[in-house]
Amino acid sequence: MNKSDILTLPHKVESRNQLDRKHWAVKRQCKKIWALFVRNQMKLKKVREAEVGEKFKLTIISYRTRLLDLDNLYGGCKQLLDACSDEKLIWDDAPKYLDLKVEQHKSKKFETIIIREKS
Repeated sequence: MNKSDILTLPHKVESRNQLDRKHWAVKRQCKKIWALFVRNQMKLKKVREAEVGEKFKLTIISYRTRLLDLDNLYGGCKQLLDACSDEKLIWDDAPKYLDLKVEQHKSKKFETIIIREKS
């Protein structure tokens, strides 16, 4: 794995419960914010775009002050995964193309780390 396959995003993964209560337009705005962070990190670290049909293992690590239930954590990653797909960090978020692992760690500052590995 190259170091360029690790993206550090200064943004917090929200819980699925928080996202479910938001208006669709606000959810779209969340996805745009994630896309901006992903695009920026890909350019800074010179991460190549995914090719057609390419399969990846993606690990998302959420650093947060309060830990979530796993279903809330995975559900909260939806906008982030959509942004990763839109920005071509991954080809598609379907299980055929993506092996996803999400974890969380307690921290005083919010941060999200994405580790992409070729599957």
